[in-house]
Amino acid sequence: MKLHLPGFVKRYLKKRDGLKKYQESMTAFLADSELTFDESEKLMEMQKEFGLSDDDVKAIHKTSVASVFTAMGSDKRITDDEKNALEKLLNHFSLTKSDIAFNQDNFNKYYTLALVDKGILPTIENAQAELNVVFKEDEVLHWAIAADMMKRKKVTTRVNYGGFTGSIKIMKGVRYRVGSIGVQSVSKEIMDKEDSGVFYITNQRVGYLGYRKQFSFPFKKIGSLELRSDGLHIFKDGKETPYILELRDYEVPLAMISLILNKAEEK
Repeated sequence: MKLHLPGFVKRYLKKRDGLKKYQESMTAFLADSELTFDESEKLMEMQKEFGLSDDDVKAIHKTSVASVFTAMGSDKRITDDEKNALEKLLNHFSLTKSDIAFNQDNFNKYYTLALVDKGILPTIENAQAELNVVFKEDEVLHWAIAADMMKRKKVTTRVNYGGFTGSIKIMKGVRYRVGSIGVQSVSKEIMDKEDSGVFYITNQRVGYLGYRKQFSFPFKKIGSLELRSDGLHIFKDGKETPYILELRDYEVPLAMISLILNKAEEK
């Protein structure tokens, strides 16, 4: 006896198979982060063949383009070609950045690092409005990031110590305590936040602008830079102690400063 499935079951199974094949095709087509005209046509034909609506495939579009964006940033670099490819996919599928879990901070970082790798330093427009610093002639802002200025601070704690102690019974309810207890001071250094502000890099200098503290000096005055576990140590020529800054990210500013210093040495 042949079993006949109800129509709605057949439609459900057809749609399920269609979504699976559509997902597989999207994965294959976007392996190179691009969608050709022929590939786009095949997707449209597949929609018609399996009766898939735009709403049916939108979730696939979102997850597929999100995977492309994740793959682009896997090497912590996003090139101009990758940036343009991502924008084309977003426009083609009528998606927004929020649809693909787009992270603007990561994009800015990876895109900037790719530029620095090519010897290019990005310029932040409207720098005067972004940063309340008076710029010199022909000075442009390349990077600015939130920073905490740190300082070493000595703290002293009390520690009780002593030798053998005990008590001797003199009479009922009365005892005499023997032994000794002393107090010792122990000092140690800790890192303490001194100020909060912005660390910035221009084509002429590095600087910090905080609520209470600030500094800036040209690149030629940098004695050395050291990234340690407690922050970025900037040693200025003629200054015994370093400026210590704790940043949200160190990779971009260090890459920029390295590029600028290397270019200066080549001149």
